[in-house]
Amino acid sequence: MAQKPFFVQPLALGAIATGNEKTNRPATHLGEAYAGMLWESTGNSNLWVRGDLGSAQDIDFIGLLGTNALPGTTIRVRLGDTQGEVDGTADYDSGAVTLINPTPAFVPPKGYHAHIEAGAVYTKRWWRIDIGSHTGDFSASVLVLGKKIQPATYYEPQWQPGVRDLGAISFGRNGVPGVSSGTLEDTLAAKLAWLTEAEMETKFLPFAKSIGRTNPYFLCFDPEATSYRQARTHYGYNEDHWQFTKLGYDRWQAEISLLAVL
Repeated sequence: MAQKPFFVQPLALGAIATGNEKTNRPATHLGEAYAGMLWESTGNSNLWVRGDLGSAQDIDFIGLLGTNALPGTTIRVRLGDTQGEVDGTADYDSGAVTLINPTPAFVPPKGYHAHIEAGAVYTKRWWRIDIGSHTGDFSASVLVLGKKIQPATYYEPQWQPGVRDLGAISFGRNGVPGVSSGTLEDTLAAKLAWLTEAEMETKFLPFAKSIGRTNPYFLCFDPEATSYRQARTHYGYNEDHWQFTKLGYDRWQAEISLLAVL
């Protein structure tokens, strides 16, 4: 574990407009927590999507997940107070950066997850993303905008990545298998074992109460920019409620168990 994990609860994206979308795969799908509901373009012209959050929100993380990006594809993110700002000169502008960065050891079956950290918290109402230098139709599954939370200290060396088969199998009395097909999804079980009381009370317990079991969230368990970061980047649901344990004076532990859908 080279860097501390961080978590993001996605903001509701609000009203969305785009310059290029297929009728059956509109840009509004970026706000849905389903891998198969894509924003997909026809060709590579006017590849932009813009949204109004309805009110100013804290943002320091932008994730465009499940993309079919190619080695030359770029992404540009702007955050501003008005539509005019994000269409022009915005307070936050990432510039056009390579979407696939770093090059992964492998691309997940559901696509590449772009990962952009703003470096500071911007309280903004409008957002815009532009995709450039892409060949053919572009597609993406989920857009995550929000403010990350991260433990100040992380010393727990043991964590458990795995795979959950959502299908089922049963056997008749003669040993004949009956298989119900289901997807294979990544899982992650870990402990944040060095939380202070302030972190637990002001960040992680409120986060756990907000997401519960039925709200999706983003987790990058090892943000270090290596070829393995894609395998440790997840978007999904809690398999069980977070459990908090007081281990000693000003020391708390949170146990997490994630079932990823992306």
